[in-house]
Amino acid sequence: MLSLLLLPLCLRAQEFDFAKKVNGNTLYFYITSTGGKNGATVEVTYPSDNEDQPWKGYRKPSGQLTIPETVTPDRARGRNADPEDDDTTVYTVTSIRYNAFAGCDRITRLSLPPSIKDIGESAFSGCKRLEYIVVQAPVPPRLDESSFDQVDLDIPVRVPAPTYESYHQAVGWRQFSEITEY
Repeated sequence: MLSLLLLPLCLRAQEFDFAKKVNGNTLYFYITSTGGKNGATVEVTYPSDNEDQPWKGYRKPSGQLTIPETVTPDRARGRNADPEDDDTTVYTVTSIRYNAFAGCDRITRLSLPPSIKDIGESAFSGCKRLEYIVVQAPVPPRLDESSFDQVDLDIPVRVPAPTYESYHQAVGWRQFSEITEY
């Protein structure tokens, strides 16, 4: 009888292979490659399979959101995880999936690592309290025009020197009015 009561909890759909707490926020990762010439890679994703409400039933990130350059799972167990893998696989974080942080309106600062190459549609849509972005990528990550929908485009965006011109011309990034180098 108890197992019948717990069954709905076990069947909770997920869009991720593993979760990891980073600076107080739980981030969710989807394995995109387990190795090969490009190494093991992941993308940051949202926790549920509900694209309209990707964070329904989960605690949304808040405050400073730092996307790590690499991550090692405590134990990967999603559909792309290799059961032979242990906690020694180091994955490079290369992208942020569409809708990944959609509606996470308590994020105030965002830090992106040098490894990020793509940021999907509506990835940060509705992050209305976002007030500062630091990007460490020497090449502007590919954005969709909607990646930062409903975000104040007058907030400071800090990029590595000497990349101002490439960010200023890149699709999506050129929407921001205050891009400066550090």
